[in-house]
Amino acid sequence: MPPPRVLIIGCGVAGPVVALLLQRKGYSPIVLEKVRELGDAGSSLMLMPNGLKVLSLLGLSSFATESTPHLACLRDISSDGTELGGSKLPAIWKERYGQPACGVKRTALNLALKDRCLAAGIPVLEGWNLQNIIESGNGVTAIAKDGRKEEGSFLIGCDGIRSMTRSLVLRTHGIDEEEATFTGLTQAAGTSAIPESWNSNPGMLNWYGPSAHFITFPVFPSTTTSWAITERSSIEEVETWQQMSPDQLAAYKKKLTEQFKGWCEPIPELIKSATRIIKYGLYDRPQLEPRQWVSEQGRCVLIGDAAHPTSPHLGQGANQALEDCYHLAKMLPNVERGEVQHPSLNVQKLKLVLLEFAEKRQPRTAVLVKGARAHGEKRVVDDEEACQVRDEVLRSGWEDVEGVEAKWEGLLKEPF
Repeated sequence: MPPPRVLIIGCGVAGPVVALLLQRKGYSPIVLEKVRELGDAGSSLMLMPNGLKVLSLLGLSSFATESTPHLACLRDISSDGTELGGSKLPAIWKERYGQPACGVKRTALNLALKDRCLAAGIPVLEGWNLQNIIESGNGVTAIAKDGRKEEGSFLIGCDGIRSMTRSLVLRTHGIDEEEATFTGLTQAAGTSAIPESWNSNPGMLNWYGPSAHFITFPVFPSTTTSWAITERSSIEEVETWQQMSPDQLAAYKKKLTEQFKGWCEPIPELIKSATRIIKYGLYDRPQLEPRQWVSEQGRCVLIGDAAHPTSPHLGQGANQALEDCYHLAKMLPNVERGEVQHPSLNVQKLKLVLLEFAEKRQPRTAVLVKGARAHGEKRVVDDEEACQVRDEVLRSGWEDVEGVEAKWEGLLKEPF
């Protein structure tokens, strides 16, 4: 008898990882991705110890840890160069948690995960744009916009903040959710050569100034740094994730150079030396209750940004998606060990497992999503008085050494 087939919608970070984890438990996953060909799109992300621990189960953590400088410090700095505070905690994370923190280019990670799936014999169908899901007592059918169909025992939706799976799952609960809403914040993300003036101690550095926040961290190769600017905008920016043309890049660098000319080095230098910049809006969706992560009939479940979309201000989006992968794979029965009767799995038992997963994960992700949104709001303020208040809050926060350590302990000790 063939193993239970699992339909996985989305080939970002979570999709390939949950596919590989479930294959180890005897399932037969297939990954369905709407993009016709995964290519050079998106910016960079920070893999924290909690996310890298999950990748290490698949032998994939070395993709980041052996090629990218490990974070050694965290620093907050005002736009005039005044040090607001910091910590050297990241230098001990590998010893404490088993993994360091490393910045990676999102595209490189996506392609590495896709390649690992293909090498493991897991099909990845690109250009497969989900339109509908039909559940029955014996399984689930995913239908693409071009009419193609794939059948499985259950379906996992990890297709991002604009998730079609989320819309279809919520409809089973009688909810017609509106499109993701623009938060009023935009980001410009770039990569640049590390300036000669750079402190050799690799770290995640945040600069705070009027109407903007600037963050940097090292990525592969070790001579490269990734950076992002967050600012407010009344004009909605749609996230295409595509890089600018040479003419667009030159014009936008000129604009940013003028805008940030009063900021301390290396900010102007990073902007001038940028080899790539993308710009996008930050979007939001309402928080879901645990039961809404699972379809009413019980054969579909949401994970990652499809379930709990988060702004990037805590650096936990991909890492929480990886935690989802770990817990979902752990909680589903092991087919190879005969822990479940096949075909198609018992839908009542399956739904109970999926609901148990959602009830375990939703409280943690809800707190982190709320925290990330709050960080974004307080980072970008306009007038001089508000900037002074923000900077003082940041400064006093770093003075609470035990509080800083407790915050990171809560983030990084999971999922095992």
